Amino acid sequence: GISKETLDKFQIRYDRISDRLVYPIRNIKGEIVNIGGRAVNAKWKEKGQKKYCYFYSWGSIDTLYGLSDNIENIKKKREIILFEGCKSVLIADTWGVYNTSALLTSHLNRNQMKMLAKLGCRVIFALDKDVDISDDKNIAILKRYVNVEYIMDTKGLLSAKDSPVDKGEDVFIELYRTRKKLK
Repeated sequence: GISKETLDKFQIRYDRISDRLVYPIRNIKGEIVNIGGRAVNAKWKEKGQKKYCYFYSWGSIDTLYGLSDNIENIKKKREIILFEGCKSVLIADTWGVYNTSALLTSHLNRNQMKMLAKLGCRVIFALDKDVDISDDKNIAILKRYVNVEYIMDTKGLLSAKDSPVDKGEDVFIELYRTRKKLK
């Protein structure tokens, strides 16, 4: 469900050796700081693979996936929608939603929090259904500097581990439309 245009925009490739989709992870300047990989074989566990990997070790993730690609749209809309993983950014991009980025994890770290505060726009957390952002100390700090909203599935539209884009565009639009402000 990801368009060829989106795959090209984000330079997604297939690596035969590791049987993974691979993608560059860029800093805000557009410089590659790491390469991510996602297993494509459904039997990745049986093969002893990790579902996700990075080709270089991180100390602490100091970027947001897709930010450099979408920065102009984020600034224009004065809003950034944050997902956990890059797949959600790619799906949203295919639908024409260009103000997204991904944490590459389920929580906001201090480096990412500072980047978002500097952006100065509304931040909407669209994390997987099983993540409760109220426990995240860096999000609590971020809301001192910018408006913070979040997507919450109160109607049972998603399964336990789903991203807000996993059930299709109509479900995402409904979840986005009913987002809540973090108090």
